Amino acid sequence: MQVSAKNELLNNLLKELSIRDVSELIKDSLMTEILCKISDFSDEVIHFEEKYGKSFDEFNKEYEAGEEDFERYDDLMAWEFAQQGKQYWETKLEEARNVL
Repeated sequence: MQVSAKNELLNNLLKELSIRDVSELIKDSLMTEILCKISDFSDEVIHFEEKYGKSFDEFNKEYEAGEEDFERYDDLMAWEFAQQGKQYWETKLEEARNVL
């Protein structure tokens, strides 16, 4: 298939999907990926909040005050990573909304 035929096919598909142009497609794709990241990290945070029945900060203070527990430490690290990941991608979402 020639390049012009491919371009015409792609442009027709974009129109059928109500997408104005390739830049809009890229923007939508980026926003969708960022929202998926936020959702994944949020799910992980919620998992730990439900597992322990408290916020990360409460759990962290309780852990620091208690005896060493490797399972709880692993959860603490995973929870912290999820919190930071969620915050990071929320910041990126705001940045993208301001630019795009």
